[in-house]
Amino acid sequence: MAKRPEIVIAGGVNAGKRYRVPEAGLRLGRSSSNDIHLPDEELSRNHCLFEVSGESGIKITDLASANGTFLNGREIGGEPVELSPGDIIEVGGTEIRIVGEEREIPVAPCDVDLGLGTAPSPFSREEGTSLPPSKKRSPVASVLWVVALLLAAAAIYFTLALPSAPKDEAPVAVREVSQVVNEVYYEKIEADSKGIFRYEMTLSPDGVLKVTIDDVPEENRHLTKSQKLDESSLAQLNEILSFEALRKIDREYAGVEPDPPALESWRLKVVYSSRVRNISIVNTREPEAFRRIREKLEAFSKNQLGIWAIQYSREKLIELAEEANRLGRTKWEDREVQYGNLFGAVAAFKEAIFYLETVNPKPPCAEEAHRGLEEAARELERRYRDQRFLADRAINLQRWDVAQKELGILLEMIPDRGDERNREATAKLIDVEKRMKKGGR
Repeated sequence: MAKRPEIVIAGGVNAGKRYRVPEAGLRLGRSSSNDIHLPDEELSRNHCLFEVSGESGIKITDLASANGTFLNGREIGGEPVELSPGDIIEVGGTEIRIVGEEREIPVAPCDVDLGLGTAPSPFSREEGTSLPPSKKRSPVASVLWVVALLLAAAAIYFTLALPSAPKDEAPVAVREVSQVVNEVYYEKIEADSKGIFRYEMTLSPDGVLKVTIDDVPEENRHLTKSQKLDESSLAQLNEILSFEALRKIDREYAGVEPDPPALESWRLKVVYSSRVRNISIVNTREPEAFRRIREKLEAFSKNQLGIWAIQYSREKLIELAEEANRLGRTKWEDREVQYGNLFGAVAAFKEAIFYLETVNPKPPCAEEAHRGLEEAARELERRYRDQRFLADRAINLQRWDVAQKELGILLEMIPDRGDERNREATAKLIDVEKRMKKGGR
């Protein structure tokens, strides 16, 4: 009876490990509770499952993993897929080969002793580094060497080294998935002996964008803002964080710690519908492709939440606030000159408060801005109510020409079309003008 194929970790973490599939199956994933535990960040906690199939076969099933399971370069779906010697499986950053085996299959799954000396621990070196010269041997080459002792060398070489062509009797289920952004984590840190600046942006699965900024101790800024994004904004974010653009950027870039010690780092994690991309850059020049993406991402979050003023120094923000206060005072003093001056005073004092939002401790101009805003807003609301009364009275008396004039004054008092008071006056004016065209009917 033919022996079942076995599993060989041919690349990535745990390269060289070999497993057989018992009746109970083998579960692979990042969690230590799995039968095959691989500390690979791109793996899901429970990524895929190997099972026996019939008397001498094995099959694989993806366990709804985030990054998917690939067989011979194509992603499999959620249904079990039959495996044969020569098949190549890719999960995260790990490559697995399916190999034939003629020896007796042990009762319990175990690692195969290849007789090549003591193998180093898979955690004793970083992925991609070389072994010492006396032990330097490719794990795949070691597997080929052992199997060659058992079978004809040429036949086994082609079985192991070349991926099998797709088989008609066991087609791979291909799943085409549009990569939509579901979650985002972005962090930028600039730290030295003077202080730390940290900018954190997150997007939750329910579409809430949140930014937290800490700039201590020099500027002493602490800010947290959040907002649920609409469909248009989410579409814009998907365009910025295109999976195709991010997949071209390596996962890790690391430089040396400068002297004196300092830290400049960027971390970006994007969870798509069926993929996850992690990028880490520490104390080294950021790749141009990454720089373009993260600058767009920062600008997007600042514009969405109205926090773009954080880019200015404390002194500059205070200067801008004082200038806005001066404009507010001028508009207040000229409130009798033009109907829109009160609204302009309110807008100017609001602008001053906006500039000082992240400035701590608050300078004296902050109190002036709040006091000016309260006084101007109260007076604007009083005059608005009086003017609306005059307009409504003219409408009720069907004095359409007077109503048109009073409503025009209302629109001058509240010129912002996004203001509910402006929209209400505009709707009334349109109705009045229609009636005037019909002769007052």
